[in-house]
Amino acid sequence: MIPGAKNARRFKKNLRPFAKSRLMTKPRSQSLTFALLSGAALALSACGSAQPSTYEDAARAFEDRQYRIANAHIFDLIENDNADDRTRLLQVKLMLEMGNGDRAMAVIDQLPESVLGGADRRVAIAHAQILQGYPHKTAAMYEPLALEDYTEQDFRMVLWALREVDEPEEFAEGMDAALELFPDSAVLNALAAEQLFDAGLVDEGGDFALAAFEADEDNFEARMAVGRLAILEEELEIAIEHYTRANKLYPDAAVPLANIAGLQLDMGLTNEAGVTLDRALKQHPGFPMLQWQSARHLLEVGNVTGAREAMEQARRSFADNPEFVLLTGRIEQAAGNRRLAVDAYRRFLDEVGGNAEVEAMLAQIEG
Repeated sequence: MIPGAKNARRFKKNLRPFAKSRLMTKPRSQSLTFALLSGAALALSACGSAQPSTYEDAARAFEDRQYRIANAHIFDLIENDNADDRTRLLQVKLMLEMGNGDRAMAVIDQLPESVLGGADRRVAIAHAQILQGYPHKTAAMYEPLALEDYTEQDFRMVLWALREVDEPEEFAEGMDAALELFPDSAVLNALAAEQLFDAGLVDEGGDFALAAFEADEDNFEARMAVGRLAILEEELEIAIEHYTRANKLYPDAAVPLANIAGLQLDMGLTNEAGVTLDRALKQHPGFPMLQWQSARHLLEVGNVTGAREAMEQARRSFADNPEFVLLTGRIEQAAGNRRLAVDAYRRFLDEVGGNAEVEAMLAQIEG
């Protein structure tokens, strides 16, 4: 897939014992980091802006990672016919950050090569295709590219695509080539860490996570990687610290807030989790991971009806996740739906094998 990748082995050496094992699947493409604001005008009113937007307003908000506000300014510029190629280029960058691949691709098509060309255009198209759910297209578009023409972002895109299409061997070879050329890349080291974590290699993945963090403490992927490392090492308070910092650096990011709420629930901090979820759901009402954590919280406080509603909103994204299936069983049991609870518990046991607690709950329901 990546020319010359077979020459290096730093990453693949760690992954080799697990090369034949299917990596743990999860809805990476669906778990977008940022959620779009449906009413752009609301963001402008929230920040007290009554004046016509300028490109500088949008660019400043983008640089500050205030993506919803930047989106609102660009929307205002478009509505008032004040959007030029410079604005559209910023919109492409913004849509990619916010996870809207369809809109990003539509704007890319409007921009000439003189405005967005070369490697930048290639990376933007690759990124948009992955967000659209077509990682195989991104993987294929990089096949003819010579190794010396790869940028750091090119490697990031093709490796992300290979993760999505579940090609661990090709990912490993490509990651070796990428790290040989960009050994201090925060995003590449973080991506390597996530792949190794998925394969169950915590110590090996931890080395890459820490390398990413040392390269750039303010990088989003690096923060998320060390946060996950802290969870795997059962340092939940440290994980919350990392995710809290990520949220401060990227205030429109949904995933850190979902992780904070989930960890608070794990630690028995029910009230704190409620505060986190109340804030997060106002900002990202349809985000599946937040709906999952909301279902957990509502069940904990006795709101079974609300928990069931939140569970249904998250089901499409996490229906095959064993932990979500277990939560489904708990909620159905609390709601008095014995048959549905039994089905969920049996499905959970089929996925993970024996579990004394779940087997006991199943026995209790079945009498």
